[in-house]
Amino acid sequence: MVHGKPLGIKTYVAWSYALFWAVILVLGGAAAALLGAPPAVMNAVSVIGSWTPTIALLILYKRLRHGRNVVDFYREAFTPKIGPAIPVLIAAIVAAASLIANFVASLAEGTAFLSGAAVPPSLLGVAALTVFQGPGGEESGWRGYLKPELEGRFGFIKGNLILGLVWAFWHAPLWFLASGLSGGELLAYVVANVVVLSALTLIMASFMRLRNNLLIAVWTHFCFNLSLRFFSSGGVFLVALSAAYAAIALLAVLLARPKPSA
Repeated sequence: MVHGKPLGIKTYVAWSYALFWAVILVLGGAAAALLGAPPAVMNAVSVIGSWTPTIALLILYKRLRHGRNVVDFYREAFTPKIGPAIPVLIAAIVAAASLIANFVASLAEGTAFLSGAAVPPSLLGVAALTVFQGPGGEESGWRGYLKPELEGRFGFIKGNLILGLVWAFWHAPLWFLASGLSGGELLAYVVANVVVLSALTLIMASFMRLRNNLLIAVWTHFCFNLSLRFFSSGGVFLVALSAAYAAIALLAVLLARPKPSA
């Protein structure tokens, strides 16, 4: 039996923000102050932080979805079947956006194409860490719970734009503490992050219109995060990447529109 009135979107977002910011500021700050911020410890802090949207969802679930079972939530989230075409297309889109951005940056900076690209060492380890450092821990909350709630209240485009902003600004502590930027460079970095994450949200939502399986969001998030390991993210690259993802998002939304009934 569930006691108390059902909770809403604002409560879930507040919990997700509070838990994440507490992990980054408190645990991360303690690790930096007491241990000198060793990479292994900071990676662990980052992984814990990335799971806070799911932790918040599990804590609040029975009052968010009044009386419903979380097992049923996950069963429904992963039930729709998806073939290989959608994951391959998503990976190709992410790769294309990164390559276009790198090409534009090379032209603007007078450098050779792909001169800023490199395969990270221990690629399998990096890929495994990437699964847990974002996609695995965030998407139950963002696309599993919050996306249908916002779409139901505000519609497809507005709902997902709001979700993109929620997702983007959730990362705010990392922008100010981990980017190492300040002034105009920091502002450009923040704007680029907001544009890219909002565009990615619309891209995910468009594919999920075709097959409403949460794995699509996890896979898209994974491909995007992994792609950032291959390219140096200078200012021109980030601007070009923002433009590329914005264009792709517009195309995805147009192509995924429901066909008008005859």
